[in-house]
Amino acid sequence: PFYLVPKKRYVYVPPKNFREKKDSDVHKKSSPFVSMWYVWGGSQSNTDLLVKAYNDYQRKGGECRCDLARGKSALRDLRRK
Repeated sequence: PFYLVPKKRYVYVPPKNFREKKDSDVHKKSSPFVSMWYVWGGSQSNTDLLVKAYNDYQRKGGECRCDLARGKSALRDLRRK
């Protein structure tokens, strides 16, 4: 498995009609926690192919809005950036 971590914090917006409408952006806040996705391709070989595709895309100059971490220690390193 690997983790994808967005480089910028997400802004989460409550569902429509969830709260009373107000004339401010108070209810539009960045996430109070770090968002990330745990990715498993169903097998180690499929997961390795996904990581390779992500790295190839990044090497070719593709815009990557997430960092990729292969394990928990790599996640800690990302938090220290």
